[in-house]
Amino acid sequence: MLLKIKLTAVLFLCSIFLFSQTSINGIVKDEKGTPILGVNIYIKSLPSNGTTSNFEGRFSLKEVKKNDTLIISYVTYKTKKVLLSNLNTKKEVIIILKENSQTLDEVIILGKDPISEKFSVKKVSKLDIYFNPVSKGDPLNSILILPASTNTDESANPNLRGGSADRSRVYINGSPIINPVRNTQDNGLGNFSILNTEIINKQYVYASNPPLIYGNSSAGIVEIETTKKLNTENIQISLALSNLGLIINKNINKKTFFQFYTNNQFSDLLININKKNLQNLNTFSSQDLGLNFRTEINKNLSVNSYSYYINENYEGRNYNLNFIGISKAKQKRFFTINNVNYYKNKSNITLSTLFDSSTKYFDYGVINSVSNYNNFYLALSHKYKINNNLTLQYGLNHYNTNYNYNEIIPLYFYAISNGSPVINNNEKIKFNYSEIFLYSNYKINNDLGLSGAIRKNIFKNDVISDYLSYQISSFYNINNRNRLIFGLGNYYSYSTPNYYNHKISLLNSKQISLDYYLTKRKYSLTSALYYKTDKGNIENNNIQNFDKINTLGFEISYNYNLNKYFSFGVSNTFLEQKGYLNKTKLNTSNNLKYFLKTQLTYNNPKYFTTSLSLITRPGNNYTGISSSFFNSESNNYQPIFETINNQTYNKYFKLDFTVNKVFNVYEDPLIAYISINNLFNNKNQSNIHYNGNYSNSTFDYYQQRIIYFGVQYRLNHLFKKNVRDVP
Repeated sequence: MLLKIKLTAVLFLCSIFLFSQTSINGIVKDEKGTPILGVNIYIKSLPSNGTTSNFEGRFSLKEVKKNDTLIISYVTYKTKKVLLSNLNTKKEVIIILKENSQTLDEVIILGKDPISEKFSVKKVSKLDIYFNPVSKGDPLNSILILPASTNTDESANPNLRGGSADRSRVYINGSPIINPVRNTQDNGLGNFSILNTEIINKQYVYASNPPLIYGNSSAGIVEIETTKKLNTENIQISLALSNLGLIINKNINKKTFFQFYTNNQFSDLLININKKNLQNLNTFSSQDLGLNFRTEINKNLSVNSYSYYINENYEGRNYNLNFIGISKAKQKRFFTINNVNYYKNKSNITLSTLFDSSTKYFDYGVINSVSNYNNFYLALSHKYKINNNLTLQYGLNHYNTNYNYNEIIPLYFYAISNGSPVINNNEKIKFNYSEIFLYSNYKINNDLGLSGAIRKNIFKNDVISDYLSYQISSFYNINNRNRLIFGLGNYYSYSTPNYYNHKISLLNSKQISLDYYLTKRKYSLTSALYYKTDKGNIENNNIQNFDKINTLGFEISYNYNLNKYFSFGVSNTFLEQKGYLNKTKLNTSNNLKYFLKTQLTYNNPKYFTTSLSLITRPGNNYTGISSSFFNSESNNYQPIFETINNQTYNKYFKLDFTVNKVFNVYEDPLIAYISINNLFNNKNQSNIHYNGNYSNSTFDYYQQRIIYFGVQYRLNHLFKKNVRDVP
């Protein structure tokens, strides 16, 4: 009888706990009724259950207990504490913050996602993307300001800790996206991604030793997850110097929503306003469509589908050795990512599929190329929580890829001018492989944990060798402000074919790293020391492949809140990278003694937000040409190269500026912004090119000063709901 009473009491208490949980949706405003962006909102008893307000001041929190307290904190205003039991959570609530005339007295650090305790990872928020002038509002460009980014070509391709872009992978909803950039934007260098910031729920950047639940990476991982819950319904219209866009965010019912967006990009206005600094650009255009759809079939089962289509064109002047000519590029691309997630008790089963298809056209000199790419990806995984300390995850991935080439290409790589000898290449490449993985995480206590993983291919043939990827990582919390993360691993990935090299090669990287994190009241400091050995098809300016590359890196980053309006961040990376060819040690292009990045931000919601970002580093190394001789077979001068990477471009220096202001138009926010990239118009050398017989040389430059501006109008009143003020 006593046992029944105890069991009944336990069940009663559990039912109280379960049914006392709720969700809350709200909006944060100042005393004048202006929405406040970037406010920290979290639960007192569980700070890890936190979020920040968006441009409309809106926020949403799930699974909160009615007997708990809501904390609303922002450095410019007085911190507010609200009992959830006093709120009508069935309606959207309005939180009113009062201005704090005192200086900054605290910085709220929201709880980190569990994965960040085990790996070297940086979480990039929407605010980081919008307020960073380097990002230009683009998710992948926002990575460039991170100390782990060693990208030196001003493209949106992720280059992490000295690894090439082809060794890193971008995953969207668990599926890998090959070539995640638009190839024909602004300067043709792929300087924008194919992603839309508005549909992103989270973006993680694993700088090195990425978790082996993801494959086909031997450098780093950018993990992106689309919106899981639509907090704000609206229609957004954007008009900028080279873009007209529309976004619709709409709930179909309580369990289903969709996000649709479309953009039409054009170049005439951009070129006319920046004509002096866009002399190599003739024209570009693109039209894209995106649809993100999610539904919760029941409390255990959800389905998400994200589809994207783009049609783009580019034409501009291009340089290659002793040839200057017009390059033309076109691409039509469509991909769809579909996910099914089933969660029950301690199990989480996920099924992910990707279909990606594109057709590319490229004309330059004698090159005339048409290539078709089709990729199918399937992933099935099961995550099981054995107990509070031990979690296992295992799964299967399958890749099926087809490349078709129909092209005219030069017989000699240095002879591209019209009239040079060519060959016809009609080639079909079929490539598929499957992998299995096992990941385990063991939390010894709150301050110490270990994790390990293996990933192995399960079929091999003449093309695919047998390989095994593995990793070990651990975290140690010295105290509540100091944390260490250690990782080592052996990783395998496959190279991606391009216009100049169609070969698919197995790449390998052995890595070891130690990361340190320090968090204080007004500042934070992070540092990392790492060493890597990369092997595989390592290209070096299409001249000669290295046998291997050794990389020793050290990075340090410091962020400081000067006062309630100003914040400052600075980072530096030292990268000693050497390539080996026939046991001879040579420079690589990215042997950097320093890579300094700084950012100063002024954020005052009453007036405006502005940021300055500075990036400076030594120039890249390149291989010079000492002389040439006329080759009658190629009908061109054949260059004679000097020692690999024996020359250096001039010092790189770039200062970017952005300012934005939020206006209320009929109670809807209108965001106006202007950005100036390369404010001082520095001529940063990017490529060397020569006259016909290589007797004289000149330089091409990275993007010079570009002025860009636009507005974004969010029509929230079309979906306005009943709200309740909380003073």
